[in-house]
Amino acid sequence: MRQKLADHLNEYVLCKGWIGGWEDIKECSTRRVFIKQPTIKKADKNKLFSEQELISTEHHLNLFIKFEDLYKYETIWEMNQIIQFAGLVEGYTRSNGSTDYGVYGTEQSTIHFQLERFIQSIKETSNNPNPEDIDLPFLEQQASQLIMLAAEVDEAGDRLPTFHKTYEEYKDTLCALAVVVPNIVRKTRAFIASRDYRRSKKVRKNPIQQAKAIKTPRKKQNQRANELLAKIREE
Repeated sequence: MRQKLADHLNEYVLCKGWIGGWEDIKECSTRRVFIKQPTIKKADKNKLFSEQELISTEHHLNLFIKFEDLYKYETIWEMNQIIQFAGLVEGYTRSNGSTDYGVYGTEQSTIHFQLERFIQSIKETSNNPNPEDIDLPFLEQQASQLIMLAAEVDEAGDRLPTFHKTYEEYKDTLCALAVVVPNIVRKTRAFIASRDYRRSKKVRKNPIQQAKAIKTPRKKQNQRANELLAKIREE
């Protein structure tokens, strides 16, 4: 019996454990996951999970996840893989009439995944060795997404999962990106438009390219050359 959870009914908590198995309940489009040795902590957006107040470590929990939400869980669906999730402490009645307590998963935030994917796409795009190949419209579009992501962090409020970053760290990272990305766009545009860059694009042609650049003689000139060649052969 998970008695330590009784004092935290309806509280938002963060949990971390290991996958001990699962069962797909197709008629409910739900996966029941057996979580081994889950550590349950009192959520605090200003502290990382590792620093949060411990509520309890249980033998196991059953976590029910809708099929369409499986991708939101940062895990590999294999035995003994770590799984992290957020939820609410709730009570329920067992078949024998006794009361027990568990954690019912709420909608899982994908803020960390979105941010990491955003940073990776910025790196891949801006590190292109040829400035002209940098997708500036893409970077400008991504910069506008920062505002939406910052709003999502604020809207999460006290229900912000902090397995990777605290509220302050998320905000600091987003603020830094809001400065860096427009700077990349501005500096790239200025460099491409610069005189030095335009000069660097005027590469000297090699002999083959120079030969190809020679204008082909006109048809009349070709005819005269053939006539002259024929006359020389006759002599």
